[in-house]
Amino acid sequence: MKKTLIVSLAALALMLAGCGNQTEKQAQASSDKVSTSHKKQAQTKKASSTSSSSSVSSQNSSEASSSQAQSSATSSSAPDYSGQVRISATQNLQRLGQFNYLLKYNLGKEIVLPNNSGYNDESKKLNVWYEGDGNNYSIHYSQAASGQDFNANSLRDVTDYAVFTKKTYGSASEAQAEINYQTTAMTQGLPKVNLGYGIIGTIDSGAGQKYLHWNEGRWSLGVHAVAVNDEDPVPTARKVVELLERYYLPTPDKYGSGSFSVASSSGQQAPTLKWQVGNSVYSLEAKDLTVLVRMASTVK
Repeated sequence: MKKTLIVSLAALALMLAGCGNQTEKQAQASSDKVSTSHKKQAQTKKASSTSSSSSVSSQNSSEASSSQAQSSATSSSAPDYSGQVRISATQNLQRLGQFNYLLKYNLGKEIVLPNNSGYNDESKKLNVWYEGDGNNYSIHYSQAASGQDFNANSLRDVTDYAVFTKKTYGSASEAQAEINYQTTAMTQGLPKVNLGYGIIGTIDSGAGQKYLHWNEGRWSLGVHAVAVNDEDPVPTARKVVELLERYYLPTPDKYGSGSFSVASSSGQQAPTLKWQVGNSVYSLEAKDLTVLVRMASTVK
Protein backbone atom coordinates (compact mmCIF):
# COMPACT_ATOMS: atom_id res chain seq x y z
CA MET A 1 0.00 0.00 0.00
CA LYS A 2 2.78 2.38 0.97
CA LYS A 3 4.75 1.33 -2.11
CA THR A 4 1.75 2.09 -4.31
CA LEU A 5 1.30 5.52 -2.66
CA ILE A 6 4.95 6.39 -3.17
CA VAL A 7 4.77 5.43 -6.83
CA SER A 8 1.62 7.53 -7.32
CA LEU A 9 3.24 10.57 -5.67
CA ALA A 10 6.31 10.18 -7.85
CA ALA A 11 4.19 9.98 -10.98
CA LEU A 12 2.23 13.06 -9.89
CA ALA A 13 5.50 14.95 -9.34
CA LEU A 14 6.71 14.01 -12.81
CA MET A 15 3.43 15.19 -14.32
CA LEU A 16 3.60 18.52 -12.50
CA ALA A 17 7.22 18.99 -13.59
CA GLY A 18 6.23 18.29 -17.18
CA CYS A 19 3.39 20.78 -16.99
CA GLY A 20 5.75 23.40 -15.56
CA ASN A 21 8.27 22.89 -18.32
CA GLN A 22 5.52 23.11 -20.92
CA THR A 23 4.17 26.32 -19.36
CA GLU A 24 7.68 27.77 -19.26
CA LYS A 25 8.20 26.81 -22.94
CA GLN A 26 4.87 28.40 -23.86
CA ALA A 27 5.80 31.56 -21.96
CA GLN A 28 9.20 31.63 -23.67
CA ALA A 29 7.57 31.05 -27.03
CA SER A 30 5.11 33.86 -26.33
CA SER A 31 7.97 36.12 -25.25
CA ASP A 32 9.93 35.21 -28.38
CA LYS A 33 6.84 35.94 -30.47
CA VAL A 34 6.38 39.39 -28.88
CA SER A 35 10.09 40.12 -29.30
CA THR A 36 9.90 39.06 -32.94
CA SER A 37 6.80 41.23 -33.44
CA HIS A 38 8.53 44.27 -31.89
CA LYS A 39 11.61 43.60 -33.99
CA LYS A 40 9.48 43.41 -37.14
CA GLN A 41 7.69 46.65 -36.18
CA ALA A 42 11.03 48.34 -35.56
CA GLN A 43 12.32 47.07 -38.88
CA THR A 44 9.16 48.26 -40.61
CA LYS A 45 9.44 51.71 -38.95
CA LYS A 46 13.13 51.93 -39.84
CA ALA A 47 12.39 50.96 -43.42
CA SER A 48 9.61 53.56 -43.54
CA SER A 49 11.94 56.19 -42.06
CA THR A 50 14.69 55.29 -44.52
CA SER A 51 12.23 55.43 -47.39
CA SER A 52 10.91 58.82 -46.22
CA SER A 53 14.44 60.15 -45.77
CA SER A 54 15.38 58.86 -49.19
CA SER A 55 12.28 60.49 -50.67
CA VAL A 56 13.05 63.85 -49.00
CA SER A 57 16.68 63.60 -50.06
CA SER A 58 15.59 62.80 -53.59
CA GLN A 59 13.13 65.70 -53.55
CA ASN A 60 15.77 68.12 -52.21
CA SER A 61 18.21 66.88 -54.81
CA SER A 62 15.60 67.36 -57.50
CA GLU A 63 14.80 70.88 -56.26
CA ALA A 64 18.50 71.74 -56.10
CA SER A 65 18.98 70.45 -59.64
CA SER A 66 15.96 72.44 -60.78
CA SER A 67 17.23 75.59 -59.04
CA GLN A 68 20.68 75.09 -60.52
CA ALA A 69 19.17 74.59 -63.95
CA GLN A 70 17.10 77.75 -63.57
CA SER A 71 20.15 79.68 -62.40
CA SER A 72 22.15 78.34 -65.32
CA ALA A 73 19.36 79.24 -67.71
CA THR A 74 19.15 82.76 -66.25
CA SER A 75 22.91 83.18 -66.47
CA SER A 76 23.05 81.91 -70.02
CA SER A 77 20.18 84.18 -71.05
CA ALA A 78 21.70 87.33 -69.47
CA PRO A 79 22.19 89.93 -72.21
CA ASP A 80 25.69 90.70 -73.41
CA TYR A 81 26.24 94.45 -73.48
CA SER A 82 29.86 94.40 -74.57
CA GLY A 83 29.00 95.36 -78.13
CA GLN A 84 25.97 96.64 -79.97
CA VAL A 85 22.63 96.30 -78.21
CA ARG A 86 19.29 97.19 -79.73
CA ILE A 87 17.35 99.97 -77.98
CA SER A 88 13.59 99.54 -78.02
CA ALA A 89 12.49 102.99 -76.79
CA THR A 90 11.49 105.69 -79.27
CA GLN A 91 11.21 108.70 -76.92
CA ASN A 92 14.56 110.33 -76.10
CA LEU A 93 14.02 110.36 -72.33
CA GLN A 94 13.30 106.62 -72.36
CA ARG A 95 16.19 106.02 -74.75
CA LEU A 96 18.52 107.82 -72.35
CA GLY A 97 17.24 105.66 -69.50
CA GLN A 98 18.06 102.50 -71.45
CA PHE A 99 21.47 103.87 -72.46
CA ASN A 100 22.28 104.68 -68.83
CA TYR A 101 21.26 101.17 -67.76
CA LEU A 102 23.65 99.70 -70.31
CA LEU A 103 26.43 102.11 -69.33
CA LYS A 104 26.11 101.12 -65.67
CA TYR A 105 26.11 97.46 -66.69
CA ASN A 106 29.41 97.94 -68.52
CA LEU A 107 31.15 100.56 -66.36
CA GLY A 108 29.75 99.79 -62.90
CA LYS A 109 26.49 100.61 -61.17
CA GLU A 110 28.19 103.23 -58.96
CA ILE A 111 29.08 105.57 -61.86
CA VAL A 112 27.31 108.93 -62.22
CA LEU A 113 25.67 110.01 -65.48
CA PRO A 114 23.54 112.82 -66.93
CA ASN A 115 19.86 111.90 -66.65
CA ASN A 116 18.65 114.45 -69.18
CA SER A 117 19.72 114.63 -72.80
CA GLY A 118 19.55 118.42 -72.72
CA TYR A 119 17.11 118.60 -75.62
CA ASN A 120 13.32 118.56 -75.65
CA ASP A 121 13.15 118.13 -79.42
CA GLU A 122 11.84 114.70 -80.46
CA SER A 123 12.37 115.28 -84.19
CA LYS A 124 15.84 113.76 -83.82
CA LYS A 125 16.76 110.64 -81.88
CA LEU A 126 19.36 110.45 -79.15
CA ASN A 127 22.30 108.10 -79.74
CA VAL A 128 25.12 107.14 -77.36
CA TRP A 129 28.47 105.38 -77.51
CA TYR A 130 31.24 105.12 -74.92
CA GLU A 131 34.86 104.12 -74.38
CA GLY A 132 36.95 103.36 -71.28
CA ASP A 133 36.29 101.72 -67.92
CA GLY A 134 34.77 102.63 -64.57
CA ASN A 135 37.72 104.83 -63.55
CA ASN A 136 38.29 106.61 -66.85
CA TYR A 137 35.53 106.85 -69.42
CA SER A 138 34.16 109.06 -72.14
CA ILE A 139 30.48 109.04 -73.16
CA HIS A 140 29.46 110.60 -76.47
CA TYR A 141 25.98 111.96 -77.22
CA SER A 142 24.67 112.70 -80.70
CA GLN A 143 21.40 113.16 -82.58
CA ALA A 144 20.19 111.71 -85.86
CA ALA A 145 17.00 111.31 -87.86
CA SER A 146 16.86 107.67 -86.75
CA GLY A 147 17.82 105.95 -83.54
CA GLN A 148 20.93 103.79 -83.56
CA ASP A 149 21.91 100.83 -81.40
CA PHE A 150 23.88 101.36 -78.22
CA ASN A 151 27.60 101.77 -78.88
CA ALA A 152 27.13 101.31 -82.62
CA ASN A 153 30.43 101.59 -84.51
CA SER A 154 28.92 104.05 -86.98
CA LEU A 155 28.43 106.61 -84.17
CA ARG A 156 32.19 107.16 -83.92
CA ASP A 157 32.07 109.05 -87.21
CA VAL A 158 29.20 111.31 -86.10
CA THR A 159 29.69 114.78 -84.61
CA ASP A 160 28.81 114.77 -80.92
CA TYR A 161 26.67 117.50 -79.40
CA ALA A 162 27.93 116.63 -75.89
CA VAL A 163 30.67 114.55 -74.24
CA PHE A 164 30.74 113.50 -70.59
CA THR A 165 34.02 112.21 -69.14
CA LYS A 166 35.52 110.95 -65.92
CA LYS A 167 39.27 110.91 -65.24
CA THR A 168 40.77 109.44 -62.08
CA TYR A 169 43.99 110.72 -60.52
CA GLY A 170 46.33 109.40 -57.83
CA SER A 171 44.95 111.71 -55.13
CA ALA A 172 42.32 114.36 -54.44
CA SER A 173 44.97 117.10 -54.54
CA GLU A 174 46.02 116.00 -58.04
CA ALA A 175 42.39 116.10 -59.13
CA GLN A 176 41.90 119.57 -57.62
CA ALA A 177 44.95 120.84 -59.51
CA GLU A 178 43.19 120.01 -62.79
CA ILE A 179 40.42 122.52 -62.07
CA ASN A 180 41.02 126.06 -63.33
CA TYR A 181 39.71 127.68 -60.17
CA GLN A 182 40.03 131.41 -59.47
CA THR A 183 39.09 133.10 -56.21
CA THR A 184 37.60 136.59 -55.91
CA ALA A 185 40.84 137.69 -54.28
CA MET A 186 42.68 136.91 -57.53
CA THR A 187 40.51 139.39 -59.45
CA GLN A 188 40.47 142.27 -56.97
CA GLY A 189 40.97 145.71 -58.48
CA LEU A 190 39.53 144.77 -61.87
CA PRO A 191 36.51 146.59 -63.35
CA LYS A 192 33.24 145.17 -62.00
CA VAL A 193 30.04 144.34 -63.84
CA ASN A 194 26.58 143.46 -62.53
CA LEU A 195 25.45 140.09 -63.90
CA GLY A 196 22.05 140.07 -62.19
CA TYR A 197 20.66 138.09 -59.24
CA GLY A 198 23.20 139.77 -56.94
CA ILE A 199 26.17 138.34 -58.84
CA ILE A 200 29.10 140.69 -59.50
CA GLY A 201 31.76 139.80 -62.03
CA THR A 202 35.07 141.33 -63.00
CA ILE A 203 36.53 141.96 -66.48
CA ASP A 204 40.18 141.56 -67.39
CA SER A 205 41.13 143.02 -70.76
CA GLY A 206 44.36 142.87 -72.71
CA ALA A 207 46.02 141.79 -75.96
CA GLY A 208 42.74 141.99 -77.81
CA GLN A 209 40.99 139.60 -75.38
CA LYS A 210 38.43 139.96 -72.63
CA TYR A 211 37.88 137.60 -69.69
CA LEU A 212 34.84 137.99 -67.48
CA HIS A 213 35.02 136.06 -64.19
CA TRP A 214 32.75 135.44 -61.19
CA ASN A 215 32.23 132.90 -58.38
CA GLU A 216 29.12 131.03 -57.30
CA GLY A 217 29.51 128.69 -54.35
CA ARG A 218 32.39 126.30 -55.09
CA TRP A 219 32.31 127.18 -58.77
CA SER A 220 34.65 129.54 -60.61
CA LEU A 221 33.06 130.68 -63.87
CA GLY A 222 34.43 132.67 -66.79
CA VAL A 223 33.55 133.88 -70.28
CA HIS A 224 36.14 134.57 -72.97
CA ALA A 225 35.56 137.14 -75.71
CA VAL A 226 37.75 138.34 -78.58
CA ALA A 227 37.82 142.11 -78.19
CA VAL A 228 39.29 142.74 -81.64
CA ASN A 229 36.15 141.08 -83.05
CA ASP A 230 34.02 143.47 -80.98
CA GLU A 231 32.80 140.56 -78.82
CA ASP A 232 31.23 141.39 -75.48
CA PRO A 233 31.35 138.70 -72.74
CA VAL A 234 28.63 140.26 -70.59
CA PRO A 235 25.50 138.93 -72.40
CA THR A 236 26.86 135.37 -72.34
CA ALA A 237 27.78 135.68 -68.64
CA ARG A 238 24.31 136.95 -67.79
CA LYS A 239 22.76 134.05 -69.66
CA VAL A 240 24.86 131.60 -67.63
CA VAL A 241 23.85 133.30 -64.37
CA GLU A 242 20.18 133.13 -65.37
CA LEU A 243 20.46 129.43 -66.24
CA LEU A 244 22.10 128.71 -62.88
CA GLU A 245 19.09 130.25 -61.16
CA ARG A 246 16.95 127.58 -62.81
CA TYR A 247 19.32 124.63 -62.77
CA TYR A 248 21.69 123.64 -59.97
CA LEU A 249 25.13 122.37 -60.88
CA PRO A 250 26.65 119.31 -59.15
CA THR A 251 28.46 120.04 -55.88
CA PRO A 252 32.24 119.58 -56.12
CA ASP A 253 34.17 118.32 -53.11
CA LYS A 254 36.22 121.53 -53.28
CA TYR A 255 36.54 123.03 -56.75
CA GLY A 256 34.50 123.36 -59.92
CA SER A 257 34.99 125.55 -62.98
CA GLY A 258 33.03 126.66 -66.01
CA SER A 259 34.59 127.90 -69.23
CA PHE A 260 32.44 129.65 -71.85
CA SER A 261 33.03 131.62 -75.02
CA VAL A 262 31.00 134.23 -76.80
CA ALA A 263 28.77 132.49 -79.34
CA SER A 264 30.07 134.43 -82.33
CA SER A 265 33.64 133.25 -81.78
CA SER A 266 34.90 130.66 -84.23
CA GLY A 267 37.40 127.99 -83.26
CA GLN A 268 36.68 128.47 -79.56
CA GLN A 269 36.37 125.57 -77.13
CA ALA A 270 32.81 124.44 -76.56
CA PRO A 271 31.23 125.46 -73.23
CA THR A 272 32.64 123.17 -70.55
CA LEU A 273 31.98 122.39 -66.89
CA LYS A 274 34.54 120.52 -64.76
CA TRP A 275 34.34 119.51 -61.13
CA GLN A 276 36.34 117.46 -58.63
CA VAL A 277 34.92 114.63 -56.52
CA GLY A 278 37.48 112.69 -54.48
CA ASN A 279 40.40 111.85 -56.74
CA SER A 280 38.28 112.10 -59.91
CA VAL A 281 37.46 114.97 -62.26
CA TYR A 282 34.18 114.99 -64.16
CA SER A 283 33.81 117.08 -67.30
CA LEU A 284 30.82 117.87 -69.48
CA GLU A 285 31.22 119.65 -72.79
CA ALA A 286 28.34 120.67 -75.06
CA LYS A 287 27.96 122.84 -78.12
CA ASP A 288 24.89 124.58 -76.73
CA LEU A 289 25.08 126.48 -73.44
CA THR A 290 21.55 125.65 -72.32
CA VAL A 291 22.00 121.97 -73.16
CA LEU A 292 25.24 121.95 -71.15
CA VAL A 293 23.73 123.39 -67.98
CA ARG A 294 20.55 121.32 -68.24
CA MET A 295 22.50 118.07 -68.63
CA ALA A 296 24.97 118.93 -65.86
CA SER A 297 22.19 119.65 -63.39
CA THR A 298 20.98 116.04 -63.68
CA VAL A 299 24.33 114.27 -63.21
CA LYS A 300 24.02 111.74 -60.40
